[in-house]
Amino acid sequence: MSEAQKASWAIARQQRATKKALLDNAVQEYLTQQTLKLEEIALNHSITVEYLKGLIGGQTHYHNPRKVQWHNALLHVKALEVNTDHPSRTKYSLTGIQKMVKDDEWLQNLTQEALEQHVITLNEHRDTKIHGVRANNVTAAQDILATTDRITKELTSLRDHTGIYAMLLVMRGHINNSIQSMWTTTDNSAEFWEDVSGHQIVDIAHQYEQWACTQNQNLLEHDSLGSLHKQITKAISSGPKKITNKKHIVLNYHSYETAIIKTYGVRLVGWPEDVRFANPSAIGTVAEAWKLRDVLCSGTCFWKKLSKSELDLFATELNAHCVAGKTI
Repeated sequence: MSEAQKASWAIARQQRATKKALLDNAVQEYLTQQTLKLEEIALNHSITVEYLKGLIGGQTHYHNPRKVQWHNALLHVKALEVNTDHPSRTKYSLTGIQKMVKDDEWLQNLTQEALEQHVITLNEHRDTKIHGVRANNVTAAQDILATTDRITKELTSLRDHTGIYAMLLVMRGHINNSIQSMWTTTDNSAEFWEDVSGHQIVDIAHQYEQWACTQNQNLLEHDSLGSLHKQITKAISSGPKKITNKKHIVLNYHSYETAIIKTYGVRLVGWPEDVRFANPSAIGTVAEAWKLRDVLCSGTCFWKKLSKSELDLFATELNAHCVAGKTI
């Protein structure tokens, strides 16, 4: 870096520091006026300032999602029955559907098994609404704008409460997406990139977008069979290496018991019973690949290091199989 560049950056930093000081003074003046106004309102209405702040402060109250109840599941069944073919302005209201469920003798006398199946159906419906692919670029863009706006407000509120620095970059994940790239920062976080790398945040965002569009993780490819094979292989192969600290383990599915369990003392636990144990590339359906990928991601299927007693017991059972003439 030349002396001229260093001098230029020093001048730019000084200018930014001056602008930030002016902004800080303006914000401090505003906060002082706001505090006085809040105290005045609280006094006039005989409430506390803290209560008033709670009324006007932007915040999200996070909670664990409630378990689906059978009553909601029945409402979902009836809503699908009576509203599916109706235009949006002619659909039955919740009150009307509740009455229909109450008056429906068949729904009121369902077996426990049928109720449980309806609960599963509603759970799947909710999961699709949260994680499902948007129908087109317009709805995707609307979803992104609404969610990004909410996150921006949350970050700003968190900054006010705790003094954090935060940065959010939102880029399209495929070249065919028409989503507009955007970013949000708190305070002067955007200056981080220029101070550290000499690039403005707009240049960083452009490079990030180019990188994202080359990752082949668009919505159509993400859950293709080939992509699922890669995800499963990566998830499975990384386990023994982390547990044993040996980088060159090659998984042998044909001789798994001898080549992996006996040799390295690790076992893969939780493989779905209805998915054939084999090399992931041999899994022939997307449904089976989804199931295996999901249990790996959730931690239900995982690698376990065997204790000495467990390994000794396995070796004894393995030898017994060999003596009996079984191929291992």
